[in-house]
Amino acid sequence: MELDESVRENFRNILNSSPMYQHMQMRVVDAGEGRSRLEMVACSDLHSLYGMLHGGAAATIVDSACGIAVGTMLEPGEMCVTVDLRINYISNLKEGTLIAEGRVIHKGKQTGVAEAEVRDADGNLIAVGMSTQLICAPGDVRMADYPDLDK
Repeated sequence: MELDESVRENFRNILNSSPMYQHMQMRVVDAGEGRSRLEMVACSDLHSLYGMLHGGAAATIVDSACGIAVGTMLEPGEMCVTVDLRINYISNLKEGTLIAEGRVIHKGKQTGVAEAEVRDADGNLIAVGMSTQLICAPGDVRMADYPDLDK
């Protein structure tokens, strides 16, 4: 499904208002037609004990990039949740900006499968991952109260 710019902007605004996204300093730059692009600041707050980006931070942006890519293909009222996430770490990063690009590989009636690549600002590959998303009706998942989600 092709999303017009006003729908894309609304989609970005809703996602970027997420407390988790704000906490992780992550934002959706673009999303539509089975793809997504996110950025996340890799600051010292996200370091492991070894002084490098924690793998969970890279997994978070992979998970989000995949879920958002599938989300752009859903019918009004549907949502998706991650039921499987696989990630391969290629390189590490101490500080800078992570850029994740997600794309849908398959979208069925009940599941969607997407993949994502995470790179640093210089284009170096940091991680790759794949996610399976369960497609649900609104009553199927307990959600926080986001009043703008229906728009």
